[in-house]
Amino acid sequence: MMDITKSREEFEKWANRLPSISITGRLERCGENYVDDYHSVFWLAWKASRESIALDLPEPGHYDRTSQFVVDVYEAISAAGIRIKGESDGTK
Repeated sequence: MMDITKSREEFEKWANRLPSISITGRLERCGENYVDDYHSVFWLAWKASRESIALDLPEPGHYDRTSQFVVDVYEAISAAGIRIKGESDGTK
């Protein structure tokens, strides 16, 4: 599971790019949530979307070669629709 601090940082980076729909016009924390109800709901949805990711990965003990295991894990991640950094956006 992703570290909650890193997840919150990514959420806030994303949320700050949105057109302002909040009363305050800014992303402001209030405890574990946000001053604006819209941002609080967005945050709950963001967390739920990350918690729902579950992958069936191959068992490493079934392989004679590590390289084939890596390839199969890579394919399982791609098949689940998860973007692999560096593959589609040119970054690593």
